[in-house]
Amino acid sequence: MLELIKEELENLGYYCYEKNEVLFSGIKGGEGPIEGTFVLNNTFSINLMNKITINYLVGQISTENEFKTIEELLKFVRHVFPVEN
Repeated sequence: MLELIKEELENLGYYCYEKNEVLFSGIKGGEGPIEGTFVLNNTFSINLMNKITINYLVGQISTENEFKTIEELLKFVRHVFPVEN
């Protein structure tokens, strides 16, 4: 299921990589010195231990949300971490 989430996020324009059964994702920086790096406060991780869980920062506070379906997760990600075209 993690591979499916990764594929869906990449299709939406997010950068993703998997490490130790956790999917790390975010929005890459624009042009200039930060090109190709994650934009701070626009990164998140997804874990599938017993449920679909997303972890991200709000300011300096770590926040966690749980989802029952991939569709709910993707809707949340598009809303909270919009990709600029």
